[in-house]
Amino acid sequence: MDDFLPLEPTGRLERAELRGDLPGALRYAAILVVIGLPLGALWALLAPVVHMVALPGGGSGSPAGEADHAFDAVAIHVLLVASFGVIAGAVAWRRRHRRGPVLLVAAATGSLVGAVLAGRVGGLLAWAASPVPVLVDPRALGTAGAPGAPVPAVLTSLPPSPGPWWIALVAGLGAALTYVLSAIVDGHEDMGRDDPL
Repeated sequence: MDDFLPLEPTGRLERAELRGDLPGALRYAAILVVIGLPLGALWALLAPVVHMVALPGGGSGSPAGEADHAFDAVAIHVLLVASFGVIAGAVAWRRRHRRGPVLLVAAATGSLVGAVLAGRVGGLLAWAASPVPVLVDPRALGTAGAPGAPVPAVLTSLPPSPGPWWIALVAGLGAALTYVLSAIVDGHEDMGRDDPL
């Protein structure tokens, strides 16, 4: 008769355990959000600016190769937030006594919000200083003008842009994929979860 009775499923978390995971998961998500501040500062240091030259007649131009820096700034931001998400997921997986869905959601949400904050802070820190007056020969820019002596112009730098806000989704996706792939590789029903200390 005992052979036909359903057994208690193993490896499932109970509500009390999930509620016990909540404070630690919220702390971890808050740490990830705060890490977005130095991540934004790092991006502001690494992102290149685009130099522009404004001429008195209202024309403007950019030296050769400067236009590519707008793409470079966005690419650097994508790589930074993707790395941030993968590291956040890996660190979350290392917390063996808290493994489970609560920590997965905290890692994905915290890295997503941290990446959004990194983009905002990086954009503010990268704002260019006021233009610096220089003398530029218009022939060097390829613009139409009278050849000869240099004319007064303004050399300015456009601040780099981290790109649209949804790039931050890369961080949340990276954290979630890292955590889920680690659980798949582990192969245990309880994800190798240790008893809380």
